[in-house]
Amino acid sequence: MSNKHRILIIDDDKDILELLQYNLIKEGYDVLGVSKSTDSLDAAKAFQPELIILDIMMPFVNGIEVCKQLRSTPEFKNTYIFFLTALSDKQLQKEALETGGDDFIQKITGLRALTHKISTVLKKKLVIRKSVKHIELGDLVIDRNSRLVAYKGKTIKLSESEFEIMYFFAQNPKKLISRESLLNNIWGSDVYLLAKTLDNYLKNVSEKLGVDLVKQVREGKYKLQTSS
Repeated sequence: MSNKHRILIIDDDKDILELLQYNLIKEGYDVLGVSKSTDSLDAAKAFQPELIILDIMMPFVNGIEVCKQLRSTPEFKNTYIFFLTALSDKQLQKEALETGGDDFIQKITGLRALTHKISTVLKKKLVIRKSVKHIELGDLVIDRNSRLVAYKGKTIKLSESEFEIMYFFAQNPKKLISRESLLNNIWGSDVYLLAKTLDNYLKNVSEKLGVDLVKQVREGKYKLQTSS
C-alpha cells in the first residue's frame, strides 16, 4: 500500500469526481473515486482511507446514510469525513454534522477550501471535527450547540466568527497555528480578510472573557494558552 495519505471520494457527479481526483493527486495524495453510493462501504474497507469526501444528494443511498454506515463500522469511527455538496440548507448541514461528519463544504466555492482543510488535517496534523459538541480544557469550556464559551465560570456568547476561532483553537490546544490556517479553515480561501480583522476578533473575545487566552507568539503565529 502507498505511503501517501489516502483519500476516498464518493460522488455521483462524475465531472466533480474527476476534478477532485485530478487536483488531489496533483497535491500528492493517493485517491480513489467512487460514483455509486451503494459501493461506498466496500470501497472504504478495501482502500482504508484516512479521509472521506462525501456528497449528500446521491441516488439509492444518500450521503447522510452513507456516513451513518461508515460511523457504525468500528474501523471508520475516527476517519475524517468531509461533506461536499451543492446544497446550502442549514438544517441539512446540521444533520450532516450530527450524523458524524467533521465538516461541511459547499461545491460552489469549495475546491480550494477543501484542499486547505485536507492539508490541515492530513499534513499539518491539526484537528477539524465540527461533530464534537463540547470541549473542556481546564478552566475553558466551549459548547458548540449554544455557541457559549466559559472561562473560570464566566460565560459569554460569541459571534459566529468569534466562536469558530475559539473552537478551532480549542481543538488544537497549545499548537502553534498560522494566520493562514485560521483564515482558510474558518472562512475559506475565497474570502479575503485582513490580518487586522482576525486580530480584532481575538481582541473582542479577550475583552468579553476578561482574559487574553490566544496569544500571538510571533508574527502571524498564534497559540491558545489555558491552565491545562
